[in-house]
Amino acid sequence: MKKENLNKKELPVKIYKHISKSKKENFETDLLAKFRVFLDDRPGSLAVFSSLISACNANISFFHYDRSMDSTKVVVEVQMQKQKDLNELLRMLKDKQYSFEKSAVGKDDVQITALENILEIKARLLNKPGTLAEFAQLFKRHNANVIYMFYNEDMDPEAANIALATKDTKEIDMLLDVINANGYQYRVLYRGSDNEKVEYIIGLKHVEKFFLRLKKLLSDSDVHEIKELVDSSQELSADLVRFYSEAGNNLEAIDIFEKVLTLASASRSRTGSRFSMKEMPALKIGDVEIYGFKMPTSENIYLFKHADELTMIDSGYGIYYEDFKSALRKKSLDPEKIKRIYLTHADADHAGMSGYFSVEFGTEVFLHPESKYVIENGNRASGTAGKLLDLNKYYTRLVNKFSECRFPDKIKYFSSSSTDKAGVFNVTDTFSIGSLEFMVLESLGGHILGNVFFFNKKYGLIFTADYLLNVRSLTEEDKKTLNVYKYLLISPNSNSNVFKDEMEDLKSLIKHSGSSKNNAGFIFPGHGDYYSLSEK
Repeated sequence: MKKENLNKKELPVKIYKHISKSKKENFETDLLAKFRVFLDDRPGSLAVFSSLISACNANISFFHYDRSMDSTKVVVEVQMQKQKDLNELLRMLKDKQYSFEKSAVGKDDVQITALENILEIKARLLNKPGTLAEFAQLFKRHNANVIYMFYNEDMDPEAANIALATKDTKEIDMLLDVINANGYQYRVLYRGSDNEKVEYIIGLKHVEKFFLRLKKLLSDSDVHEIKELVDSSQELSADLVRFYSEAGNNLEAIDIFEKVLTLASASRSRTGSRFSMKEMPALKIGDVEIYGFKMPTSENIYLFKHADELTMIDSGYGIYYEDFKSALRKKSLDPEKIKRIYLTHADADHAGMSGYFSVEFGTEVFLHPESKYVIENGNRASGTAGKLLDLNKYYTRLVNKFSECRFPDKIKYFSSSSTDKAGVFNVTDTFSIGSLEFMVLESLGGHILGNVFFFNKKYGLIFTADYLLNVRSLTEEDKKTLNVYKYLLISPNSNSNVFKDEMEDLKSLIKHSGSSKNNAGFIFPGHGDYYSLSEK
């Protein structure tokens, strides 16, 4: 065929004229038109579009639609016998207001939240006008939305790969019964199952892949709540798409990040009447009582009672703020008396509530000065380089939004100048809680920029955040959602080798601290119960 310029100024359509005809062709072709058109992502769109082509006595010779790449774009090639048929098709497309150019990108909404509602088949269809339109009408009648279709006459003139999704699993069975009753030959390539890997299911949007993975760890009602949150926020939806896109370039990290992201999502389902926190045994050291509280998603908050004040170390996810205050009041601990919060680092599960306390009660919040880069950039990997930098950015933003993290408008920063050494760590500052004096130890950079540890040498007390976790005290649910070993030792750390070295350095530090008389020797991790080093 040779290319013609017919109607080129009116519509972006490539038109070709036949040079010679094959006697073997069932459908004689004078013209061939190839174009892209943008359809609504909803059941029935394909049926209506293909019916227009059929009405113009045109035969589809190529069709490609992949909803995961673009939920509206269809690329189609049609064969025509006469010029007037082509003119009629172009006129009808214009009259029906089909768009040949992509409009402004809207929010990538979530429609498919159940793998069981997805079906992919390879169907035998006669290579003649109207065949696809008739087949598509079956989908429309059963409210099935086509999410992928590929047909190429040159590759196989009577075979089309089609993936579709229904709102009800029962519709899949009904649709297959109807296809059988109409005498179509087909082969099932995929029928949804939770055991299948989501990444390999064609036609799913990135946001939908996220929810289908999330479903393995959350109840349907909890997934629904997250879905509504994403659907209501274009920015959040865009971040989720970028997160998936970037994660696709870093397959070794995606499982780890999704489990931690899932943990943040799960926090939303454990508020209000479903909120509960575990209280660790209180410790009395000097004139200070230390309380440890484990939040529903495993992160710890430590509260010090001294004189008529309360001081906190780390603050948990922001979404628990109201529930945490209520729980404290039930224990006769007034949240208004929390005058200072010392944060080990700027991850949402350690700092998320701090801004709420600052606004409501004027609580002073302290962080390492380099934490401001993590906060300002919305990226827990700030200060590092490498292929995980962008993935961390979208991960950080998503976790912060899902868990309603709020940093204070005004933060008090520890000094960053080294005044002493504690083992291999620089001592950059000190603070007192009652009679207990703590050194601020600067991390060597294994986990996150601005990470610090709080160390009381006299009694051998150290607050280690995400280092030296008490894994034995974590429940099976904690381990499942946290994926503890990977969470600690692989991707979420700035430098895994440095992180491992720091773990040993911290153990050495606590072993050699304090006198035999005063040394309580307790490690207070960010997840799991506090413990003495002798217990490990």
